[in-house]
Amino acid sequence: MVCFTIVVGIAAVMFTRTAMDSSRVRVDSPQELSSYFNEIGYSARLLRTGNASIPKLTMASVPRNWAEGLTVDRKKTLFFRALLPMVMIANSEISMDRTRLLDLRNTLAETGKISSRDTIWIQKKSDQYGLQLIAQGSEAKTVNQLLQRVDIIPPSLALAQGAVESAYASSRFAVEGNALFGQWKFGDGLVPGEQRTALGDYRIAVFDSPLDSIRSYMRNLNTNRAYSSFRELRADARKRGEIPRGSPLAAGLLAYSEKGQAYVSLIRSMIARNGLSATDGAKLRNMQTVRITTGPL
Repeated sequence: MVCFTIVVGIAAVMFTRTAMDSSRVRVDSPQELSSYFNEIGYSARLLRTGNASIPKLTMASVPRNWAEGLTVDRKKTLFFRALLPMVMIANSEISMDRTRLLDLRNTLAETGKISSRDTIWIQKKSDQYGLQLIAQGSEAKTVNQLLQRVDIIPPSLALAQGAVESAYASSRFAVEGNALFGQWKFGDGLVPGEQRTALGDYRIAVFDSPLDSIRSYMRNLNTNRAYSSFRELRADARKRGEIPRGSPLAAGLLAYSEKGQAYVSLIRSMIARNGLSATDGAKLRNMQTVRITTGPL
């Protein structure tokens, strides 16, 4: 086991890494997590810096009582710093598929045909994104339909919704099930304390990791018919040559909560109050992904 020490004020904070695997870091308190972020150049200031370079970090799970002893402001910034890299990793996975779709659209426009391997891949993505399987000769139409769904979720939007839906990762669903976005699942998951039986046996979906929760949330926005207006707003932004941004696209989330327009206003206020808009222009660092595990936080 290889150890290194960072001095913060009077106290020394120790992190440990396994000698054979430098892609894992263990921290035992929120103060250690914050200090580790600072040590690798990932400061709270970067949340408000346009085109910031964000490290590739994932959290193994949501730690219990992770914000104990923190002020409200430190709790917020630590939550956003922990969540942002995972949001960007999930977006990068989507972007890889989107890039391939854009290449296929160009190929179809130039030659009118694609390989059988690409056709099989398009069929797989159609199934993944809730579209009907393509018919022979309709590849171009299917690619265009997929491009409206296979696209990133603005980081500012994901951060704001994660904060609202999980109470900054302090809710029971976040701690017990890594559930950051309050997604329902019928017949399996965590039972809400005030479950409305008239709506059926709905539960809160649980996940193996926070990153899996983020992936599922993004898939929901990209496939559920309730968010078709969200996808249309995003496609319109793309047509104007703009990157998708959270505050404008929040208008497409009326169906996410029973609060409707009040929920949209809440998300926009969360983005504005915490200066999250700058994260929409952030970039992932070219580095190995580091997995952060936690002790008794």
